[in-house]
Amino acid sequence: MNGHIPVLLEECIKYLNIKPDGLYVDGTMGMGGHSEAILQRLTTGRLIAIDRDAVAIERASERLAAYSDKLTIVHGNFRDLDAILDEQGVQFVDGMLFDLGVSSPQLDE
Repeated sequence: MNGHIPVLLEECIKYLNIKPDGLYVDGTMGMGGHSEAILQRLTTGRLIAIDRDAVAIERASERLAAYSDKLTIVHGNFRDLDAILDEQGVQFVDGMLFDLGVSSPQLDE
């Protein structure tokens, strides 16, 4: 996990225009880089992070452990976003991020 650099991190964070008390979704948590940057900007807000890869969830959970009070990790697929948000009791979000691409650590392994 060391050395992981999230794609277009600064641009993603800039255009999400994160509100400290907002509710956000990272639909492709992966190694947790984007999630961590979002969480660092939240005070009373919440992030729902989704991934279908159990190994990625395990690694990102370790990375993001310090933010557990404002983080919900869901083992699932972003294609089921409606159902996931319903399960979480969420009707409205302030922003969503989907890093759609190939994960080089997954290819390496």
